[in-house]
Amino acid sequence: MEDLDLANALRGERKTADLLPLEKGFYLQVGTYLTSLEDELAGVNDHFSVEAQIIEDELKSARRSIIKLIDLRMKKIIRRALRRAISGSKAEAPGGMTSEEEEIYIQILSSMTRGRENILAHIARPTTEKPLTGRKDISQEYEAVLMLDSVPTFIGVDGQRYILSKEDVVMLPSVHATNLCKKSLAHKIMIGEVQ
Repeated sequence: MEDLDLANALRGERKTADLLPLEKGFYLQVGTYLTSLEDELAGVNDHFSVEAQIIEDELKSARRSIIKLIDLRMKKIIRRALRRAISGSKAEAPGGMTSEEEEIYIQILSSMTRGRENILAHIARPTTEKPLTGRKDISQEYEAVLMLDSVPTFIGVDGQRYILSKEDVVMLPSVHATNLCKKSLAHKIMIGEVQ
């Protein structure tokens, strides 16, 4: 495990805003590497020798580097999860993460999404409010859509709170139906199409 250069990995991670790809078992390799250094240090007879100092310095440097690397990657993972939670994208972890990081990412994303929905539920306008538009003909201001994907909770121009999931069929204000269709998140349907 002598070829594990944590200082170089940290240097590379600092140079980019994206996560550098790591092997799934990277942290297990780091643990094995640190253990081997500790065993090597324990095997040195004279703890004040140059050999012992070199091994101890390498061990301290490796520990500092891995802690900084973990902290830096956690910040990037949190930012990525926040962007996904806001956009309402699927919870799949992006590539390049270790197994442990993927688990953290999915937990953070799930927690952020639920928390955001709870907050939005508290600030949503009551459903008894009048629509913001003055028209009376509902067929002109609402359209039926089939949801092709889930979207985050939002407040419509009519003051209603919408929680839309994939395969829902729903009547939406025309402006929202049009926007969702343009983004390929929904498909406009005629009421007769629904079976």
